[in-house]
Amino acid sequence: MNHSLKPWNTFGIDCSARELVRVENEQQLVAVWQKAVTAKQPVLILGEGSNILFLEDYSGTVIINRIMGIEVSETPDAWHLHVGAGENWHRLVQFALNNKMPGLENLALIPGCAGSSPIQNIGAYGIELQSVCQ
Repeated sequence: MNHSLKPWNTFGIDCSARELVRVENEQQLVAVWQKAVTAKQPVLILGEGSNILFLEDYSGTVIINRIMGIEVSETPDAWHLHVGAGENWHRLVQFALNNKMPGLENLALIPGCAGSSPIQNIGAYGIELQSVCQ
């Protein structure tokens, strides 16, 4: 229990985890997950820690998701963004706007990563992610 979680949560709570691993691709994520499951340890995947409140030390493995990348494809009526789950949500909105792809602007400044956005169905100012996400 010597891996501080303080820099990995927006409340800055100074708790620790037994293991802390930063992953940058799907293969690393699967390997770390399988290792923890084999060891019968609990596993928690964190993006930017903006929707979690640690009240005590975590007895398992915390995986910091930094799977990055934005791939763009276009059809006559839409842009399709394939986004790494570790991408910062607000920077994704900025990327879309800077590349003249409107539609996400109402969802600017929402904290967190792209990977958790569909699960939380983020929304603001009358727009919900479910209306623009496949």
